[in-house]
Amino acid sequence: MTAQARSARYPARYRALAGFIAASAVFVAVFVALTLSAFHEPAPHDLPVGIVASAAATAQVEHALDGAAPGSFRLRGYPSEASATTAIARREIDGALVVSSASLRLLVAQAGGTGPEQALNGAFTALATRTGRHLIVSDVVPPKASDSQALSSWFVVLSVLIPSVAAGSASAMAFRRAGRAWAFTAPVAAAVVIGAVAAAIADGIAGLGSYAAIAGVVALFSLAVAAPTALLARVWPPLVAVAVLAFIVLGIPVSGGPANLASFTPGFLRVLFPVLPLGVAASAIRDVVYFGGHATTPYIWTLAAWALAGVAGLILVAARGPAPAGAVVPSPVLAEPVPALAGAASLPRMPGPGADQPVTLVVGFDDSETARRALTWSADLLRTRPGALHVIYSDHVLIDSDLSGFARAEMDQARDEKAASVAKAAAEIAAAAGVPYTFERREEPPANAILHAAGAHAAAEPAGLPVIVTGRSHHAVHHIIGAVPVQLLHESPHPVLTIA
Repeated sequence: MTAQARSARYPARYRALAGFIAASAVFVAVFVALTLSAFHEPAPHDLPVGIVASAAATAQVEHALDGAAPGSFRLRGYPSEASATTAIARREIDGALVVSSASLRLLVAQAGGTGPEQALNGAFTALATRTGRHLIVSDVVPPKASDSQALSSWFVVLSVLIPSVAAGSASAMAFRRAGRAWAFTAPVAAAVVIGAVAAAIADGIAGLGSYAAIAGVVALFSLAVAAPTALLARVWPPLVAVAVLAFIVLGIPVSGGPANLASFTPGFLRVLFPVLPLGVAASAIRDVVYFGGHATTPYIWTLAAWALAGVAGLILVAARGPAPAGAVVPSPVLAEPVPALAGAASLPRMPGPGADQPVTLVVGFDDSETARRALTWSADLLRTRPGALHVIYSDHVLIDSDLSGFARAEMDQARDEKAASVAKAAAEIAAAAGVPYTFERREEPPANAILHAAGAHAAAEPAGLPVIVTGRSHHAVHHIIGAVPVQLLHESPHPVLTIA
């Protein structure tokens, strides 16, 4: 690259740096603002509470609660303490007040979250104090001894959140040039593994049990995050920022955090709770572990909707997009025959039967020293006998951009410059020998690129004897001839010639 070209790229890099810093500042500002809005002053909103009391006592309690904390609680009447306890176990209410002439009995479920339990305890302690009655608090669904604050359900899902976003983004980048099926099978496979591993660790450390159910919920949650993220990355890599905004920046404050404060957040966040994956997944695991799986159906449907939408979108994008570059032979660039340069080396005509039989030479070329020798030998051979020369350049990378996609343009430019340099070197060698040739840039691993090209040219040129020519690997000095020639020798149906 010339000094002028390098200097022309510096402003773009500075703009990218400035954009990165600005985006980071916006990210922090939005995330901190939303999180503090949700948790700096939590207050319950329409928290469902059962009450076992006469109509007159119920009216008095409701009036007292509305006066002290209007809109905080929503009372539901139950005929007995047993029915109220059953309603708590079924996740219909967060607690219940049993009113008698001498005392007040408060039923809570700390396993449902410390936030609702503390709000109920505080409100009804104040009510008992004002009415001069004694308050008895009973925890009817306590946390496990190994999960003393019932926080593990939320933290299991939080721990899976960022790996799932990363898995979706990375799968879109890593398998962008792979077969179409990889577009959706990669995030699905990652989600299954994430679910199995997370559930095993959660059971081993926090003793949550219910391995199969937790693994299923976590896997579904992971796919609900990873598949839409992969879809956005496939459409346009910077759109991963939208997934980060939805699943992390909004998802964490909307979820209510480990204390289950979803009903304590401002209205604009509460309305999003039923539709964002993090909170519903944490609630589903909490209900599986402590409440027999009651009330999990809407949570599972929400997660399934995200997962199915993401997978369906990936299938659609993969079907409409171009086939992987290695699946077809790119249109070759044909070089015109040129006169041999004065003094160029020549090889004698190959002796023996079939010496004049056309030969199709498929040469793997990356402009390394051994590759140049292989191409020079091939070009010189075709000066003495009929045949065709096909030069194959493997332009294969596992990940061709950073996960955000912001460096994609520069990395693509570097790859294009490398390919142009290789093509120019191939042209110079062919020109020195004075033979026509084709040059193909294939986005496959080297051995696959050469084998696929050889098969395509053998079918297109049945009269020519296909021979693969490659140089000894310059990347694997501990091998005698290198990994690519060895793979070609094992897999190629055509003769393979390695030039040292």
